[in-house]
Amino acid sequence: MKKVIILLSVLWGVVSCSDDNDENTTNNQRVITLNEVMTSDSYPVTKTEKFLYDHDRLIQHTVRQTVLESEINYEVNLAYSDNKVIVATEMTTLTYTLNAEGYANQCIYNESDDQQREYQFDYSADGYLTKVIENINGKLYSTITLTYNADNLESVTSHINDISNKILYKPGEQSSQYYIPCLSLLDTYPFTFHTEALYAGLLGKAPHHFTVCTTPEGNDSEYTTYTYQVNKEGNLTQIHSQTTYPGGDSGSYYPNYRTISISYNN
Repeated sequence: MKKVIILLSVLWGVVSCSDDNDENTTNNQRVITLNEVMTSDSYPVTKTEKFLYDHDRLIQHTVRQTVLESEINYEVNLAYSDNKVIVATEMTTLTYTLNAEGYANQCIYNESDDQQREYQFDYSADGYLTKVIENINGKLYSTITLTYNADNLESVTSHINDISNKILYKPGEQSSQYYIPCLSLLDTYPFTFHTEALYAGLLGKAPHHFTVCTTPEGNDSEYTTYTYQVNKEGNLTQIHSQTTYPGGDSGSYYPNYRTISISYNN
């Protein structure tokens, strides 16, 4: 059960030398906001995430979570320079090196003085992410292998400390103007360290269609279904997921369902 609450507040300012410049900057920016109420055995937690884009580049990710009268805020900023993207918080820095196509082929994650994580990213000829290799202090720790079928994500296989886990992905027929990563992928280690890279499009092309079901290989009695709502502009406005466990039980484990509302400010 997740007991740690991560909260983010959004604070940004746009400064320009003239009204015309200010208007142009505003017109080139958009914000994607995700709202979710996370239930638990104690009190519900309200989570709001904002992704700020400028000229289609993600430049800031903020998260705010509130429970009762308490609030926690978290902010991530992205800076672009030549073939480098730096993703920084108060405590951590991730430095991505980009290939000729603009996708990350390496990342150095400095979390503390005594630990450094290094990631290598491989892609298919079509630009889809196919492999992630993670080394901690120079030693192999984990690998992720992704497969695709007809430009849709088909499976994700994790190897951590000689333990393997393969999740099968079933695509639907819906898509969206703006890419929102699959919830299952965002929760898969080590993508939990690369949320901003996924939303920024640094980790390869987006699959053509949304995932409608995920299930562990060889365990059909446990699965998660996903449903989506898209508005008339072609933007995703809601994601609902529900997990069913062995025996058909979908209510005894946490979290067994999630509903995320999505809005856009262009």
